[in-house]
Amino acid sequence: MSELTYTVSMPFKRKGIEALKDMEFVMALSMDLKWFTPEQAKSVLSEAQRSGLLKRDGEFVRPAFDISKIEIPSGFKPQTVAIENKTVFEKVIERIITSTGIEKRKVVSMINKKQEELSKQVVIEVSAILVAIENGVLVDDLIDEEYTTLTTLS
Repeated sequence: MSELTYTVSMPFKRKGIEALKDMEFVMALSMDLKWFTPEQAKSVLSEAQRSGLLKRDGEFVRPAFDISKIEIPSGFKPQTVAIENKTVFEKVIERIITSTGIEKRKVVSMINKKQEELSKQVVIEVSAILVAIENGVLVDDLIDEEYTTLTTLS
């Protein structure tokens, strides 16, 4: 399971409810758990929605997965930097895992196979995006982000 999945699960598990308002979610991560500043917690909320872990239901957000199946490791604490500064490659892998349930090792293997099929003519991020698309994973925003990165390289 991904770190973001554990992070997103904790406020719901701790409160024992299935839906939270945005500010309740942010406050749970920042004030209750003391894992993030409120601004960082808002970023986690945004990333969780973008990656499909949370879905909007009116003024509430709900996990887009079965929270009862998530076993958060004892003493778990997210790495702030890891959530805020993920590369496009890491974000794509996480979305594939979240959307398909495929284990990380298998996802990386699929990406490497795609990279080989393309004779390494594209950067690994593009291969990852192609694998995501082939598996029905929405990555439109990451395509734009990678395009920006590719076109600004000197």
